[in-house]
Amino acid sequence: MLDAAGAPARVLGITPPQRARIRMPWALRGSLGALRALFSAGRFETVFFHTQTIALLAPLAARRRPYVVSLDATPVQVDEMGRWYDHAQGNRLSETLKRWWYRLVLARAAAVVTWSDWALDSVRSDYGVEPKRSLVAHPGAGPAFFGIERRSERDELPVILFVGGQFERKGGYHLLEAFATVSDRARLLLVTEDDVPEPAGVTVRRGIRPNTPELLAAFEEADIFCLPTMGDCTPVAIGEAMAAGLPVVTTEVGSNLETVPEGTGLLVQAGESAGLAAALAALVDDAERRRAMGAQARAHATEHMDAARNASRILELLDSVAS
Repeated sequence: MLDAAGAPARVLGITPPQRARIRMPWALRGSLGALRALFSAGRFETVFFHTQTIALLAPLAARRRPYVVSLDATPVQVDEMGRWYDHAQGNRLSETLKRWWYRLVLARAAAVVTWSDWALDSVRSDYGVEPKRSLVAHPGAGPAFFGIERRSERDELPVILFVGGQFERKGGYHLLEAFATVSDRARLLLVTEDDVPEPAGVTVRRGIRPNTPELLAAFEEADIFCLPTMGDCTPVAIGEAMAAGLPVVTTEVGSNLETVPEGTGLLVQAGESAGLAAALAALVDDAERRRAMGAQARAHATEHMDAARNASRILELLDSVAS
C-alpha cells in the first residue's frame, strides 16, 4: 500500500482497550481511548475501527482521514439479545440519540466490514445507511483447523464437542439435558472455564486457550460440534468446527442461519432441549450422515471461513480506501 508520494501507506488499526480506569458507558470509554490513541499517533492514511463500540468519535478521531468500521453486530442487534450480555437499554431519548449517532458514524465511514450479511442488513434497515463500500468477511479459522484429519472409521462412541466460555449463555445446561437422552451411545466433551457438573459420559476440560494444541486436540477427538447458544452474534467456534470438518448443531440466533447453511448441520430453537435432543440423536445414530455433513461443512468453510484469506480481503479494502 503506497501513499501519494510513493512511500508505504500506514493503516492504523484500533481495537478495544483491555481495561477501563473510569466508570462510564463502555462505548464512550472505548471511543475516548481510540481518540487518545489516534491523536498521539504519527502519520496514517486510514483508520480501521473494530468494533463500532470504539467508533463513536470516529469522524473526529480519524482527523479527516477516511475510516472503516468493522462489526459483528450492530447496537440494535446487541440490544435485542441484551439479557444474555448483561446489557440494558437506556431511556427512549438516549436510545434515539444513540441510534442517530451511530447512523452518522456509519454513513460517514469510507467502508463498513461485517462478519455476516445479518449484520450488514441491520446497517441498512435499522440505520438507513447504504455503505459507500461494504465487505462481509467472517473471522474464520486458521490453517491448523483445516488441517485436522477426520477419521472415517471409529470404534469408540461418537463424541459431541462443546466450546464456550459462558456456559449458561452458550446453552450448556440445555446441552446437558439433551445429552442425557443419548448418553448411552455417545460421549460429551465440554471445553469451558465454568464450574459445571460431570454426569456419566461427560468430560470437562478447563484452562484451554484459543488456537492451542489442546483446543485442536479437542476438535480432532470430536465427531459432532454442538453450541446451543441462547444469545450470540457470530460465534467464532462454529467457524472453527466447520473448518475442522465437523457437522454443527446450533440454534437459530444471530447469524447462525447463514453461517450454518443446509447440509452442514442442524439448527434448532434456542432453549428447546427436546428439539436439541432430537438433532443430536439424528447425528449420533447416523455415522454416514454426520460424516457427509462434516465434509460439506469443511467445503463451505474453505470458501467462506479461511481467516487468512478473509484478512487479505480486508487489507485489499483498506488499500483501496487509503488510495
